[in-house]
Amino acid sequence: MAGKLNGQRCYLAGPIDHSEDDGIGWRIEMTEWLAERGVMALDPTDKRTSNTIFNEIGDEQKNLGQLRELGRFHELRNAMKPIVLADLRMVEISDFLIVYLDPSVQMCGTWEELFVGLRQHKPVFVVVKGGKQKLNFWMFGRINPDFVFDSFEDVKNYLEEVDNETIRVDSSRWIFFDYNIEPEILSSPQR
Repeated sequence: MAGKLNGQRCYLAGPIDHSEDDGIGWRIEMTEWLAERGVMALDPTDKRTSNTIFNEIGDEQKNLGQLRELGRFHELRNAMKPIVLADLRMVEISDFLIVYLDPSVQMCGTWEELFVGLRQHKPVFVVVKGGKQKLNFWMFGRINPDFVFDSFEDVKNYLEEVDNETIRVDSSRWIFFDYNIEPEILSSPQR
């Protein structure tokens, strides 16, 4: 039987352009784990859209870096605009977000995606490299510390409990649509 997470969409936010592996490794692992539960992962390093030709990784990232180094800022802006649009659209259509924060890595898009998710009242689960103690003070005013995790294993354990319905979720943030249940046909009252 499908769990509570079945049919949900999860955006995977985290650093790309300043991370060791372009941020691909943890996203592949989480994508596979989420797929086992019927969750569609929305991965900015593997965009499933024809609106942008860039995934910001590998040679594409090097090309973007060269535009910056050469001072070709308008070309860089033209390349980045569809990337930003696609990533923020994925945040918009997601049901929840998993955000990886590495305090030692310069990030920009990750922060915007995180705050957009929070403003949209979505469940946002944050994994902090080095643990919750490394999270900056501001974030404690923006996110419930119960949704900040020390590792991906911890966030998986929490989501497993959500999926199995062994914990009660924050209904002010998480709305589940039961896609597996046929809607009742409503008949109009007799006149």
